[in-house]
Amino acid sequence: MSRKTARRHAFHLIFTMPYNGALDAQKLAKIKAAYFDFLDEGETEDYGLENLTRPRSRDAEYIDRVFWGVFERLSELDGVIENFLREWTIDRINKVDLALMRLSIYEILCEKDVPIAVAVNEAVELAKLYGADESPAFINGVLGNVAREIQAKGREIS
Repeated sequence: MSRKTARRHAFHLIFTMPYNGALDAQKLAKIKAAYFDFLDEGETEDYGLENLTRPRSRDAEYIDRVFWGVFERLSELDGVIENFLREWTIDRINKVDLALMRLSIYEILCEKDVPIAVAVNEAVELAKLYGADESPAFINGVLGNVAREIQAKGREIS
């Protein structure tokens, strides 16, 4: 499995967060287990999960780190997103775009082995697969501005 595929798993898991009410670690653990059980069962084509299998070793560790990291830093990540929205509120962002921006910003801030440009580009590529027609441009615009500020501050956002 590649990091690209592991990132796709992480996106799917992060995407489920807003649909599960108030989140806690126990509920998230159940969501994650159910997701991987669903993959194991097959029949995933109708859900945009085709060709995805349960990750192993480093990929599973990456997915765990990102999934739990986004959960733990959700308000910080959303604050970063809100700082770069123009005439928008975070509530207006579709859930695919929001999940992709949360994932990308988490990677930029916390996954030091992921180049900033790669985090942004991968979010845009996933937006082409899962988002609306305007999603890639919207995500690229917001994340491009985030990336410039983060680079200027040495990967720190205050």
